[in-house]
Amino acid sequence: MIKKKLLLVPLLVALVFVLTGCGKNKEEAKQEQTNQPQNLQTIKLGVIAPLSGDAGVYGQEVQKVLDYDLPEINSKAATLGKKFELVYEDGKCAGPEAVTAFHKLVDVDGIKFIIGGMCSSETLAVAPLTKDSTSVLTTAVMSSNPAINGISPFSFTFSANDDDIGKMLAKLMSGYKKIAIITEQNDYNIGVKKVWEKALDQYPEVKIVASETVPKGASDFRTVLGKIKKTQPEAIFLNPNGGVTAKILVKQMDEMGGWQGIKLYSSISYIGEDTLSAAPSITDGMTIVDAPKLTSPEFLSLKQKIETTPGSLSDIGDFGVAVATDNLTTVTNLILELGENPQVVRDALAARTFQGYVGKIYFGNNSFPDIAPAIFIVKDGKPVLQK
Repeated sequence: MIKKKLLLVPLLVALVFVLTGCGKNKEEAKQEQTNQPQNLQTIKLGVIAPLSGDAGVYGQEVQKVLDYDLPEINSKAATLGKKFELVYEDGKCAGPEAVTAFHKLVDVDGIKFIIGGMCSSETLAVAPLTKDSTSVLTTAVMSSNPAINGISPFSFTFSANDDDIGKMLAKLMSGYKKIAIITEQNDYNIGVKKVWEKALDQYPEVKIVASETVPKGASDFRTVLGKIKKTQPEAIFLNPNGGVTAKILVKQMDEMGGWQGIKLYSSISYIGEDTLSAAPSITDGMTIVDAPKLTSPEFLSLKQKIETTPGSLSDIGDFGVAVATDNLTTVTNLILELGENPQVVRDALAARTFQGYVGKIYFGNNSFPDIAPAIFIVKDGKPVLQK
């Protein structure tokens, strides 16, 4: 019995030798199988997004999308002897932190292309740093404040424009005589508020009976909610930042009670089903104006695949998934075609029309692509697109 076991040992060794590619390491075997060169030129791309704090959920979900997209992009890049690497920095959805992140990526890491910021506060702080330079190109993911438009020829955003969203919200609320708004103090929400207020000027019969602004990251809305309730509005525009703040606001409204008969409106802050579930009795029936709903089989297949990886996509929604992918794909394709000169890539990005999951993408002389908003009504905890 012992002799038989001893005879099996050389056979097993030989079998292992064959299966491991005659002693080659796993990386070498893998590279041979894929016919990819072993020495690839690494091109680093920076990413500025909120990875922590109240809006951290947005940045974490964008990171999930980008990390999923990267291997497929690198598969193509490898045929040209290159590979992309994403270097993440936490912009915390705030200007000062985004500027620090920008300088780290550019001055320390030597990066020429940055995906970000994500929040409007990040992009509005970072974009001016590229205005008088041709050495860095930034392409934001979901930054939507209208003030971004034209701030720098080297700063673009793949997002819809809050100018369109604010105007649509004003139009939808123009049928009421008494309306109110509660806004969180940050660049995104203040930008929407300004557009909304200006658009309402064309509806003189509509009166804003209460306009309350709370500090960024507020956790107690009870006082301002009490003030708004006393004015007896027919409709309220809930305008907090997304994530934790948006959830706290509707939870405290639910605890306070007495909002029956008052119609609620909002934008991207409440597009996520996780946020809507924080207070179903408050959010059910809410009207949301946001970027368009994406229904193509190609996009739905992509999203389904990304959802199999750890983490959620609830808060950035379908549009966030699509624009994050379109952003990274467009920029990397241009770099592979044209090289690593930000000026050359920038000129192509501004002049050409690209096909993405959101449809045709064309910037022209603008920092924003032309994307029309969509209207959703919350039903059973889900935003339902209105035809």
